[in-house]
Amino acid sequence: MTGLVLFDLDDTLVDRSAAFRRWAAELCADRSLPAGAFEWLLAADRSEGFFAAVRARFGLVDDVWAQYRRRMPELVTCRPGVLSLLTGLRAAGRRVGIVTNGHADNQLGKIRRTGLDRAVDGWAVSGELGVRKPDRALFAAAAAACGADLAGGGWMVGDNPADDIAGGRAAGLATIWIAGGRPWPRDLLPPDHTCDTVEAAAGWILPA
Repeated sequence: MTGLVLFDLDDTLVDRSAAFRRWAAELCADRSLPAGAFEWLLAADRSEGFFAAVRARFGLVDDVWAQYRRRMPELVTCRPGVLSLLTGLRAAGRRVGIVTNGHADNQLGKIRRTGLDRAVDGWAVSGELGVRKPDRALFAAAAAACGADLAGGGWMVGDNPADDIAGGRAAGLATIWIAGGRPWPRDLLPPDHTCDTVEAAAGWILPA
C-alpha cells in the first residue's frame, strides 16, 4: 500500500456539526429569533437554498451567508487526538492530505485556525479548484499537493458515503468510513473499513 492518506475535513478532521450548533445558537441570540428557531436551523442545515430560507423565514435583511462564512472557521475544533494521528502518520512516512468541498475562505480558515495546516503535507479545496468531490480530479489535486499521485493507491478517510467513500474508491483508494454510529446506506457499495472516530482509522492505516 502506498504512503498516501487523504482525509475529508468537515465532520472528519474537524467537528463541523458542533460548530454549526454554536453558530445557530449565536444567530438566535443575536437576532432575537423566536422560539423553535434553533431547532428549525438544525433541521434545515445543508438543505438547498438554506441561507435564503433563513432570511425569508425570520425576516433578516443582513447577509447571513457572509456572517456564517466568517464565523464558522472560528467555531470549529479539532481534537488533540486527531492532530496526533496526523503527526504520527507523517512520522511513519505517510503523505497526508486533506480533500474537501466548500468555499476556499471558509475551508482554508478552518484548516489554518485548527493547526491542520501544520499537521498535513497539503490539501485540495473545491472552491479553489472549481471541481468537487466525488470527482476524481479533486483527489488527484490533493495527492499532488502532498507530493504524491493516485497511481499507487492509498487511503481515503471520510464521513460522507458518496463524496468520500464512493469518490475515493473511484479514485483508486482504499476507503475508511467514519460512521459516528450511523448505518451505511443500502444503495451504495460498502467501504473497506468502518470506524466510529477518525482516530481509530490508524489501526487500519498503520497495522501493528
